[in-house]
Amino acid sequence: MFPRLRRKFVILYTLSTGLIMTFILSAAFLFYASSQENRQQSAFQELLFTLTAQLQTDSWFADSFLVQMEKNNRLLIYIEENDTPFFFPGAYKSRTKRDILFSRAEDAAKKENIYGDSHPISSNLLQSSVFRIDGKERDTYLGNVLILRTTSGYKKLILLQDISDSQKKLLETGCVYLLINLGGILLLFLSGRWFVGRSLMPLEETYQKQQEFVAAVSHELRSPFAVIQTTAEAALSNPLEHSHGMSVIQKECRRGSTLIKNLLLLVTADQKEWAVRDREFEIDELLLNLLEMYEPIIFSKGGTLSLLLPDEPLPPVSADPDLCQQIFTILLDNAIAYALTDESHANEEACACTQNERQIILQAEVSSGCLIVRVIDHGPGIPDEEKTRIFDRFYRSDRSRSEKEHFGLGLSIAAALAGIQNLDLHVEDTKGGGCTFSVKFGKRKLCH
Repeated sequence: MFPRLRRKFVILYTLSTGLIMTFILSAAFLFYASSQENRQQSAFQELLFTLTAQLQTDSWFADSFLVQMEKNNRLLIYIEENDTPFFFPGAYKSRTKRDILFSRAEDAAKKENIYGDSHPISSNLLQSSVFRIDGKERDTYLGNVLILRTTSGYKKLILLQDISDSQKKLLETGCVYLLINLGGILLLFLSGRWFVGRSLMPLEETYQKQQEFVAAVSHELRSPFAVIQTTAEAALSNPLEHSHGMSVIQKECRRGSTLIKNLLLLVTADQKEWAVRDREFEIDELLLNLLEMYEPIIFSKGGTLSLLLPDEPLPPVSADPDLCQQIFTILLDNAIAYALTDESHANEEACACTQNERQIILQAEVSSGCLIVRVIDHGPGIPDEEKTRIFDRFYRSDRSRSEKEHFGLGLSIAAALAGIQNLDLHVEDTKGGGCTFSVKFGKRKLCH
């Protein structure tokens, strides 16, 4: 799904931005071509004006003047007086023969009703507009034909200017613009792939986590339902096992109910719909209650629970005491589950482990203006590569554990409850082995 979506977005991005860039470059090229054409016509008009003025004032032309005009300006000049051509072989060598070009110039003038034998009637000048003609060798010329009345009769001027090089330069410039446009579209495509890939990455990760979440929920719910179905079938086939079967079904229903309750809690936290009731309370009082609650449980598993408080009274905090208690309850349950199991201390005698290694510590202190509560255990610890994942849903560091009551949701719930209260929850290694989970109450959470 995402590769196809990525391709569509890249194509859409490239086409939209590419069309805009093409429009801008096309407009720039058309402006450049128009300005070049205007400059050419202005220069041609100046040359035409110079020759026209010369025709009006002088009765004859020096060959040197015409040679210089043709060579310096890439001109072809034809002059006749009273239907008699002025003898001038020409100095500029054009690709197409001069006679052919002059004939085509006269044909262009005829389209404006200016013929070779036309004479001005109402004025002293009969002149065509500036036109463009093509030679036989892919050469292009600007041209003009004019007939001037003089005291001795009429003079006719055909003026052509070779603009082939300018057209070639314009074509080369157009190719440069085209290459720039194609290169820009390629860069847009590459940047679009990078940009769209980066933009869709969080969505892909979210979708992947959602897929994993659904798969994990399906897997966890399949187990109690399978047990319930099997037990119910066994109870129906053997009524003597009815009582035992009902107890198994009841246990599995409680397990499924706990899973669903935890899932609903996470969804509520994700949607920011959890009712947080901040109020001022004493954190040391909360920790003493946890000590009283968990000390017998930990003692029954062969461990000890210690509470370490500073000599000075801890400042009260502003938070939701019920949610804070649930966070610390999850952290203590996690410490009991992983640090006080027989598997975690199977080699206790071989390694001469002391009783301190089966100790769980609740510690609170004020540091850098923040209040930090730690839950410290001396269990197997968590590898560094797994520390970033232990708060993911359904993630269990030790997947070989057989306790079905642990779904891998506890730490993710604790992280969610800490997040909605703007508390920092993180994990680090305990000196000598084990894990230390810290909950930090920032300066804004302290009440002085």
